[in-house]
Amino acid sequence: MTQSPEEMRAAEAGSAPCASPVLPCRRTVLAGLAGMIAGPARAASPAPAPVERFLDSVGVNVHLGSEPYRSRFDTVAALLARSRIRHVRDELRPGNDLACWRHLHAAHGVRAQLLVSPATNTVPEMLAYLDAVGPGSVSAIEGQNEGDSDWFMAQPAARPDWSGAVVAYQRAVYQALRQRFDRATLPVVSPSIIDYKPQDVALIRGAAPFSDIVAIHSYVQGGQEPETADDYAALSWYLTHMRDGFKPGAPVMSTEVGYCTRPVRGRSDVSEAAAGIYIPRLLLHNFSAGVQRTFLYELMDEGDDPREGEQHWGLVRPDGSPKPAYRAVSGLLGALAAPGEPAGGGPPIRAALPEAAPDLRSVAFVRPDGGTVLALWRALRCWDPVRGVDLAVPDGPQRVLPSRRPARARILVPNDAEAWTDLAPRDGTVEVPVGAKVVLLWLI
Repeated sequence: MTQSPEEMRAAEAGSAPCASPVLPCRRTVLAGLAGMIAGPARAASPAPAPVERFLDSVGVNVHLGSEPYRSRFDTVAALLARSRIRHVRDELRPGNDLACWRHLHAAHGVRAQLLVSPATNTVPEMLAYLDAVGPGSVSAIEGQNEGDSDWFMAQPAARPDWSGAVVAYQRAVYQALRQRFDRATLPVVSPSIIDYKPQDVALIRGAAPFSDIVAIHSYVQGGQEPETADDYAALSWYLTHMRDGFKPGAPVMSTEVGYCTRPVRGRSDVSEAAAGIYIPRLLLHNFSAGVQRTFLYELMDEGDDPREGEQHWGLVRPDGSPKPAYRAVSGLLGALAAPGEPAGGGPPIRAALPEAAPDLRSVAFVRPDGGTVLALWRALRCWDPVRGVDLAVPDGPQRVLPSRRPARARILVPNDAEAWTDLAPRDGTVEVPVGAKVVLLWLI
């Protein structure tokens, strides 16, 4: 994230070594279609998506076999439970404490998407580990993580042809799993490449027939807002170059994406406050673009050195204390998951947005109780990556026109509050103050 697109293009011939030889992590070289795409809101909104689909689309990366996760597992489990995040992504390695994944599933309903690699386990070993964990605890098996990294290319299993090794292993994994599980029970996710090296997609395209879902790492470069349209940063760019370059139109997961919040900032780092505003927007933006699941990178900071960007990607600090992003994500998921009052029958309310500004974004959900929740925000920057300062984005009134008169209207800003506030409709419309933060409007 500290590199400009020009620097990234210059670096495409190689990558920097991983920070740790134990677990491939965010590389130090960076240092630092469910509904409509979340573009400008239209006057007529799309049909609301089931809120359950969004709740199931949110995941987070963890490293349970490494510090600080390993020694703070009870804290990690409690944080996941409070956040209501249902999916974790981790790497299957010899020596993993398989009981951790079993506990997360049994106690909190959290399932693991497990990365596998020819550098760490054979296919028979993978199957044995899967049996030991229990297939019900696992949501998917994912192929080699960033095979074009220096870490993987230095492994004996990757020589002399890293991409050939990745494709051969993916084929073997897929064929072994399909002999025991169908796609619906245990999907197989593709190998991934480093996010700024699109030319490497062609080298692993032979793995496409053995991948049910395409994995992309869609980091927003340069400390930009999630809705940016820039190359090497926009979700649309990653979908075109990373997903469609590998398997056009296939289901896709963003298996790594997030913001670094180290105190001594480079051009790609943001403040904790800005990350807290951007990350809920990122989750909604990805969902509305059809991304099947988004795994934030990552749950917990890996250290507290203010100059080491690799250590500051977490939703919480190394001691488990929440950052604003953790509170915002848990607030968003909690508000959408909380039981509500019956909506009184009839079709879900549709909401039109007359006079919508070009920067307005919206995603509509229907709740099991029949109510409709509209997530609204303005796709504006709240962080200046050049000056390294937060930017104030004032709220502005947005008129929402329900398809029928609601019995009740409530609003909630997950970043700022846990309780819904009643909002009185006037003349058949509801006026909502909308700024850079996601605001939820619940129509009953």
